[in-house]
Amino acid sequence: MSVFKHKLLAVMQHLVIIRQGKVLLLQYSAYRGKGVEGLWGLPGGHYISGNPLQDLFREVWEETGLRLDVPVKLLRTYVVTFPDGIDRFGVFYLHNMRAPVSPEIKLSSEHNAFAWVTRSELKDKPFIGPYHKSVVEDVLKSINPGL
Repeated sequence: MSVFKHKLLAVMQHLVIIRQGKVLLLQYSAYRGKGVEGLWGLPGGHYISGNPLQDLFREVWEETGLRLDVPVKLLRTYVVTFPDGIDRFGVFYLHNMRAPVSPEIKLSSEHNAFAWVTRSELKDKPFIGPYHKSVVEDVLKSINPGL
């Protein structure tokens, strides 16, 4: 008799928010002692409700205080296995914020800093994962090809 084994899969969503040629990055705090303190990433979180955009906008609001809405554009997906053995399926979306003034950012306890960055400012930022950095680089390159 064979035994059926399956892996769990969690879905992570990330939002690349651009405003005036810059991308919003969040720096992780030691909120759960997971060794991510000081690393940079994008707002987002787990997809859990059955409505991916609702979950994404809720996570962005919880982490930044920003109330966003459509439109968002699908950028890229990835799969990565975490040390806990659970595969994470990741989805990156893009949102172009057209606000004329800089929005107020209210960070949750998950993060201790934020920055609106250009391509040249990325090299000094250690990212939580290679996918985040690659997506941010590609977005900034597409909106500022000469820089």
